Amino acid sequence: MALTTTLILIGSFILMEAFFSGSEIGMIAINRIKMKKKADEGNGSAQIVLDLLNTPEKLFATTSLGTNLAVVSSTSIFTAYMVTNMGPKGELMAMVILSPIILFAGEIVPKIILQNRADVIMPFLIRPLNVSLGLLSPIISFFTGISNFVTYKLIRLPKEDKKSFSRDQILQVLSLDSQTIALDAAERTMIHKIFNFGEITVDQCLVPLVQLIAIRDDSTIKEAHQLAVETGLSRFPIFHERMHNIIGILNTFDLLNQTIDDSPLTHLIRPAHYIPPNKKIDDLLKELQKRGLHMGVVVDEYGGCIGLTTVEDLLEEIVGEIEDEYDKPEQKFQPYPGGGYIIDGEMEIDAINETIKLNLPTGDYETLAGLILNRLETIPQTGEQITVEDVRLTVKETSRRKIQSIIAIKVIPEKTPKDLAID
Repeated sequence: MALTTTLILIGSFILMEAFFSGSEIGMIAINRIKMKKKADEGNGSAQIVLDLLNTPEKLFATTSLGTNLAVVSSTSIFTAYMVTNMGPKGELMAMVILSPIILFAGEIVPKIILQNRADVIMPFLIRPLNVSLGLLSPIISFFTGISNFVTYKLIRLPKEDKKSFSRDQILQVLSLDSQTIALDAAERTMIHKIFNFGEITVDQCLVPLVQLIAIRDDSTIKEAHQLAVETGLSRFPIFHERMHNIIGILNTFDLLNQTIDDSPLTHLIRPAHYIPPNKKIDDLLKELQKRGLHMGVVVDEYGGCIGLTTVEDLLEEIVGEIEDEYDKPEQKFQPYPGGGYIIDGEMEIDAINETIKLNLPTGDYETLAGLILNRLETIPQTGEQITVEDVRLTVKETSRRKIQSIIAIKVIPEKTPKDLAID
C-alpha cells in the first residue's frame, strides 16, 4: 500500500476515533436543561440528544465500539505498512510512532474540547452519531444483551430507578435567567436553602442561652402560668439551680387542667432531649419528628447547655422567619439619618448581606456583634469604630457584656495619586 493511501486511511480512522471519544464525553457534559428548552422550541438536534440520553446503554456502547474499531483499524494498517517496508522491527516502530498520535489526537484533545464546549458542538455531531448508532445497532444489541444478562441475571445487580433530575441539574435550572425559568428571587433562594439544609449544623440555628426564658425546677404552677401569660410561649426549658443545667421542658398545655396555685410543677416537667452542637439539622429534624418532640436542648462537651433549638427554628432555615400571633415583630435594622443603617448586634451576617447587601465577611461568628468581637478581641466601648471591607462599623450602644447596636455606613475608598493620574 502506498504511503499516501496509508496516511489518508490512518488520518481518517484517527478522526473517527476523535469523533466517537469526543461525542462520549460531550454527551456526559451536555446541559440537559438547555437541550430540553431547545427541544421544546422545535430544535430537532436537541430532541435527538435527549432521545439518546434516555438510552445510555446503546449510546455508550456505540461510542465505545466506534472508538475501538477506529483504533484497531488505524493500528493494523500502520503496522502492516511498517512491517512491509522495515521488516520485523517495523512492528515496534509502528507502536512507538502511532501510540502518542492516537492518544493525543484521538482521545485527549477531542475530549478536552467537548468537555468544555459540549452545548455548542454536540448539536452538530448528534446526527452523525445517531446514524452510527443505527448502522451499528445489530452489533450493539448483541453486546448489550450479553451485558444485561451478565449484570442482572448472573451477578443479579438491582436495577436502579432513573431519576428525573440530579441536584446539579436543578442548580443549573436556578442559574438560568428569569426569561428561561419562571422563578422569582424568593423561590430561587428557598430552593438553594433546601439544598444547603443538610450542610447546616445545630450551632448555626440555635437560640443562645442568654436569650432563653427559663423556669427554675422549684417554681410553682402559679409562677409558671403567670410567665406563660406574659410571654405567650408554649414551652419553657426547666433548669436546676443554674441556667446551664437544663433538666427538662414544660409544655404550657399541661397547665390547662391544673389548679393555678402554689403547688410545685415538678410532676409536669418532661424529659429534655439533648443534642450536640455539631449535629446536622436535617438529621435532627428527622429525629425530632420520629420522637414526636418539638424542642431539643443543645449541650457542649462538658454537658452544659449552650442553647436550644425547635422544629420551627429548623424550618426557618428554609422558609425564613415564621411569626405567630404572639411573636412581636423585631426590627433588626433601620435607616440611620446620616446614611447607612443602625443594626442590632444580634443580626446574623448572612441576613445582613441578604437584606442590606453590605457583603460583610463570614467566619467563626454568626452575628454582626460577633464580627466586631472577632476583629477587636475585646468588648468595645460606645463610639469605637472598625472598617471591614468597605463598611465602617461604629458601636452605638453596648453593655459590659454585649454589643447591642451598631451603625454601619459604606465608605468610598480614597483615591491614591496613581488612581487620580489614571482618571
